[in-house]
This record gives sequence, C-alpha cells and structure tokens, in this order.
Amino acid sequence: MINTITSRDNQWVKLACSLKQKKGRLANQRVFVEGMRVVSDAAHNGIQDAICFASPKGRDNEGFQKLYDQGTALGWSFFAVTDSVYDKLKDTKSPQGIAAMLPFFAYTFSTLPTIAANRAVVYLQDIQDPGNLGTIVRTAAAANVGAVFLSDGSVDVYNDKTIRSAMGAIFKVPVVQDVTEEELKIFCASQGRRVYGTAPQGTVSYDKADYSVPVVLAFGNEGNGLSHRFLTGCDGVLTIPMRRNTESLNLSMSVGLVVYKAWEGNGFKECL
Repeated sequence: MINTITSRDNQWVKLACSLKQKKGRLANQRVFVEGMRVVSDAAHNGIQDAICFASPKGRDNEGFQKLYDQGTALGWSFFAVTDSVYDKLKDTKSPQGIAAMLPFFAYTFSTLPTIAANRAVVYLQDIQDPGNLGTIVRTAAAANVGAVFLSDGSVDVYNDKTIRSAMGAIFKVPVVQDVTEEELKIFCASQGRRVYGTAPQGTVSYDKADYSVPVVLAFGNEGNGLSHRFLTGCDGVLTIPMRRNTESLNLSMSVGLVVYKAWEGNGFKECL
C-alpha cells in the first residue's frame, strides 16, 4: 500500500528537505537521494529502513514496480506525492520523480567487513571536491578496491554531488569517514599493510611498485597533496611520470591509474 502526501508542509517532506544540509543529516542520521538509479541501487544492495517518495512521473517509470517490490521486502515505506510536493523535494534539474531518505550507510572500523589481502585500500587526506570523491568511489568499485578511508576534514560522503557522481557505487565499496592517522596505523598493523603515499616528488613510479603485498594507497588534497609529515611515515612514495611543462593530473584520474595498476599487480583477481 502506498500512502499519499499532498501537502508541502508534511512532516516527512520537511524531514527530507532538512537532509539537504549536513547539520540535518547528522541530526537524523539519514541522507536524501534522488533518481531511479541510485534509489534502485540502494534497494538492490539491501539498504533497509528507507522512506521513498514517488511523483506521478516516478510511478509511471517502468522500473518503479520492481523498486516497490524490492523496497517492500526490505521494510521500506512508500509515499505517492503530488507534483507540487515533489517540486519542493527535488534537488536535480531534470528530476525522474523518485527520491528516498536512506539511513546512513558508511562504515566504522568496528563494522568494516574483512578485506582480502589482495584488495587495495584507498586513503584520502583532506580532499574537498565532492565530485572527485564520487568519481573515486565509482572507480574503486570497478577496480576491486576493498575500502575507501576518508580523513577527518575531507568532504562528506553524503554530499548530494558525491552520491550522484558515484552512480550507485557508494553502496558497493565500504567507506569509512573521519579516519585519523593513528587509526590508519592501527589498521595497517593489524592487516600487515604497507602504506604507499603518492606525490610528484615520489621515488617509485606507480607502475613499478610491489602490489603483491597488502597495501593502502594514499592520496592527498587536490591542491596541496599529502602532508609532508604523512609522506615521511609512508613505506614508499609513488609518482606518476609526466611530460615536462604539463599540469598535474586530476585527483580522480591519478587514483584511477594507481588502483588499476594495483589490481593488475594481483593478476586481476576477483574480476567477475
């Protein structure tokens, strides 16, 4: 059964709108997402306790019935909303008429699944661009990365641009936020992982590094890179060769090159 919301002042609508700000997300431990693909991916990946809104256009979408069946099995609540109500909810220029409030899905070290030794972990220090983060998570999912760690001070994984850029991969790769350098050291010690930093002045070309050992691949802020203190504590510092007098690569591009090389170094295991 789908209940109907016709008022823009409905409590659920107000709650959904409050999640567009980080303060509202933290207070309610929920995130607002929009679009058939990302909402369907949430259902496909078993996210529970969601509240879904569907406009007339959304309910006419050929994928809505499947989404409704999957969501109902997961205990989701569904609301049919008017176009006027959806206009208040929408956060995209070309809305598909499907949106949802999802419970937070990022991991902590205590809930992090076991990561196979042959799968790299990506650590991101102080990155600020939500689109970069979303693209990195999407690439990480494709390149068999075991998890993505974000330092404290990095962009919020629940930023709407991050979620849109990740294209559903946000549910496929464990992400841990607010990771301190001490927590990273403890994690690496517990798993016997080497930390490879990345920097233009690195001493090892990324395609020559030893990826047969468990690794954490660390990348820094878009403008400043990894801190000098962090780099001095790394087991190795990788670099990507470039032609002279060329600008540095975009962060997400750099991450893509290195994580795919790391996966190749393990023989592309778990490629299916």
